[in-house]
Amino acid sequence: KKLMGLQPNVNYHNIAMGQGQDVPAINKLELGHKEGHWVMLQNIHLMPSWCKELEKKLNSFVVEGSHVNFRVFLSADPSPGIPIGILEACIKLTNEPPQGLLANLRRAFALFTKEDFEDRDAKVKSILFGLCHFHAVMLERKKFGPLGYNMMYPFSAGDLRDSARVLYNYLEGLSSVKIPWDVLRFLFGDIMYGGHIVDDWDRKMCGTYLNYFMQDELLDETELVPYADGKLCWPSPPPGTHERYLEHIESMPSESPLFFGMHPNAELGFRTAQCKQIFEMLWMLQPKDKGAEDADSQSPMARAEQLCNDFFDEVRDISFPVDDISRSMTDEEKGPFQFVFLQECEYMNVLVFEMSRSLSELQLGFKGELTMSPAMENLAECLYLEQIPPRWAKHAFASTRPLQSWLVNLKDRCVEWVPDPIHIMKVVDISKLFNPQSFLTAIKQLACQDQDPQAANKLELDKLNVYTDVTKRDAKQIDAFAREGTYVTGMFLEGARWDVNGNTLEDSKPKEMFFKMPVVNCKAGLNQDREEKNVYNCPAYCVPTRRPHFVFTAQLRTKQPAAKWV
Repeated sequence: KKLMGLQPNVNYHNIAMGQGQDVPAINKLELGHKEGHWVMLQNIHLMPSWCKELEKKLNSFVVEGSHVNFRVFLSADPSPGIPIGILEACIKLTNEPPQGLLANLRRAFALFTKEDFEDRDAKVKSILFGLCHFHAVMLERKKFGPLGYNMMYPFSAGDLRDSARVLYNYLEGLSSVKIPWDVLRFLFGDIMYGGHIVDDWDRKMCGTYLNYFMQDELLDETELVPYADGKLCWPSPPPGTHERYLEHIESMPSESPLFFGMHPNAELGFRTAQCKQIFEMLWMLQPKDKGAEDADSQSPMARAEQLCNDFFDEVRDISFPVDDISRSMTDEEKGPFQFVFLQECEYMNVLVFEMSRSLSELQLGFKGELTMSPAMENLAECLYLEQIPPRWAKHAFASTRPLQSWLVNLKDRCVEWVPDPIHIMKVVDISKLFNPQSFLTAIKQLACQDQDPQAANKLELDKLNVYTDVTKRDAKQIDAFAREGTYVTGMFLEGARWDVNGNTLEDSKPKEMFFKMPVVNCKAGLNQDREEKNVYNCPAYCVPTRRPHFVFTAQLRTKQPAAKWV
């Protein structure tokens, strides 16, 4: 600014885009175009529809000829709403966190100059280093995908810088010996970093890190590898000079998921996901037309036609007579579980109808009896790539399976319910349901219906929650209905395993990414405001990608602190 002689609101204009800022932005652009000012438009991704108008305005400036000193700077997060024309015309710069926990910690600590750091109190130095480590952990945790966060958040150096300012304001000149940890944890976890976080489970994870790092032990020496049980050690440095802290950063051991409180298997999952992404990209880049050397193999359209015929033969006979089943039951026989059964049948009918309709339509297109529409071409491409077509996914159950495996799973769901809808099975495979939440709601409804009419404290549906009790048996060993609630199966643990003999959570075995749970007794009970000791409230999801397919919270016993599993 000094070199160019820029002055805010004189020849340099900075506008944060948002609702109502389109007119001021255009006015400043017109002014800068004529008089040679610099214009900065921040966060244009927040106004994707206006970006098209911006593109036209910039193109008109090119035709008219702008002042030689006119410059436009745009900032945005990655967004499909930004026109290609703007991206092609711009000189693009990206600001991304470095790869690796050590590199992130170096960059975080480098935000604070040596002179400023040396002037701080010893307590402030220790807490500031802990804050830098927390910041690095929050950034690098993103690489683990759904195992790291349910959603991705734009944490930046600004969050660390603002948190440091809050720390200075609270602790500089503090006469009290006791540090207000609760206040600092709230400001860091619920406002500075928590202001980005939307998902409740991600917020809980952020708070768990702060509860571990932000405590009195940080002022001396505390272990910065949470719940590692001695497998990896890296203590916080004692208060010292700026150089001592830099030396301690360089002494960090080789990066491991243990730094994040995770099992080493998390690294295996991360690397596997990386390889899968690379090979999927290479597969997408493969030419669609086969060369002469591939004469014996099928072309994409021939492969799609074969799969179209095979899939149509598989699903065309699947149908559930929902109306006939409903009429065969009296009103007294129609309970909560029966309504869930009818809903599941209806969901399956809708899905199979859409599959049959689109596949039969595509068959006619392959035969030349119908013109191939964009929807039909998209379906054929999905069949060739073995991906679930979007129109099917709209009516289907949540799944991350490839297409062939998905079809096998669909057929398994068709035979899950017993022929007699009046009586449910002794053990219900909850993973085979389109809407498992409705089945859990039926458990609560049945608890309300079966209660004693003369009871003083009657159960109310909105005050009930589903609680879990893990048994030591598998589905084949269950020979009677549950005394209370319902037995369910089809649950898997990720990031831990279940010790059947000890009836508690334990660390996963090497290379064991998922662990199938024994039969779980799900029953209704009154909501509890406080968490029970030695019990981890574990979120249950339909698929490994997690959000937005949250189902309910399961209660799992643990001998170790519940925070270890968060």
